Amino acid sequence: MRCEARGLRGVELAGAKAEVKKPKLPKAVAGAAVARGGTWRGPPEMTTLRRGIVAPRYNTYVLVSLIGLLLQTQSATGGICWSSISNGRCKELLSQGVTKEDCCASNAAAATAYSEEDLDSGSLFFWKVLGGGVQCRPCRESCTEVRCEEGKKCVVRRGRPRCVCSPECKAPRGGGPVCGTDGKSYKNLCRLKKRACKKGSHELAVAYNGHCQSSCARVRCGQGRSCVLDQNLSPHCVRCARRCPQPPPQQRAAARPVCGADGNTYKSACHLRLAACRAGRAIPVAYKGHCKQNADCTTIRCREGQTCLSEMKSGRPRCVTCTYRCPRKRERVRNRTHRDRDPSATMLCATNNITYPSWCHIVKDACATGFVLETRHAGPCNAYDTSPLYIEEDNTSSNYGVDLADEDARFEDAESLSYNGQTHRSLALS
Repeated sequence: MRCEARGLRGVELAGAKAEVKKPKLPKAVAGAAVARGGTWRGPPEMTTLRRGIVAPRYNTYVLVSLIGLLLQTQSATGGICWSSISNGRCKELLSQGVTKEDCCASNAAAATAYSEEDLDSGSLFFWKVLGGGVQCRPCRESCTEVRCEEGKKCVVRRGRPRCVCSPECKAPRGGGPVCGTDGKSYKNLCRLKKRACKKGSHELAVAYNGHCQSSCARVRCGQGRSCVLDQNLSPHCVRCARRCPQPPPQQRAAARPVCGADGNTYKSACHLRLAACRAGRAIPVAYKGHCKQNADCTTIRCREGQTCLSEMKSGRPRCVTCTYRCPRKRERVRNRTHRDRDPSATMLCATNNITYPSWCHIVKDACATGFVLETRHAGPCNAYDTSPLYIEEDNTSSNYGVDLADEDARFEDAESLSYNGQTHRSLALS
């Protein structure tokens, strides 16, 4: 009996151990554990808590990844291309929202630069105007693949390529000084071309061979051109037309006669230019239409934007544009040997016996007084007289083109032979 009792107790103990090792789980919990493919990790409250902690971490990771992707995309396509660089900063914008490869490949200029960060209009204005420019880097560090415009070559200076003036010209034997269309003398043609390159001027050319003159006496034009004096009494080689072309029938009514400052009536502006070319001196247009006897500023009508001035001696009227702004700046003088390097060479003595720094100032003073003023001779008035030197009162400065004829800056459209005193273009009377 004792043996049987011991055997029964052993069986009961074994069963109890089995029940402790494998407790029965609730169906809901067990089902959830099986569905996850894992084991039960505690009551449902713990599982919910774990999920609440893991979810925000995952969402933050996704958000950071998206931001990084956007920044990477912007940096790849959101840069700015600049046309020039100075001291590591750029101001002249070419294009926005481009890659460095596209910027540098499409612009082969030596000064092309690039900045990684794209900026809105407000930031661009601040950096360009107030901040001294946007920080940028040059596209190239050597002259490889750099294309310079005509008359320039690429050289590396201070670690970056630059296009410098280097006109392809050799002074021919016997090729002495030339007078430029800017009224200045040059040692030879090469010097003139270099000057034109540095100024970026496509209009500066040879007016005639030799030093610049103050009259046509020593000017030899050649090539079918004639010497004509402009309103500054400066000579210019021009090509005179043999005759004025007949306008088409539909434009004949518009080809009205003009009254010249010499008191003669001309069939058209072309006929006035032709007469000036043959006379060798500019003839300003006084007003449109036939010349009238005893005309004055009360009997003629100037076009819009013009002012009527009276000639001092005859009292005859003349229409003049009075809206020009004259420059104050004068070039520094190193050598006073040549006329074009002497400041007094640019001065003009007017018919009122006052010395003016330029033709523009003569016209401006004429408009202020209401009387026509013309150039008496180049250079200052008599050095021994007490005539005052005209002094500019305001601080205006700009390029100007004075044409006392029809007050047009372009000679081709002007109605006399008056010449653009600042630009000094080559005249063509056709």
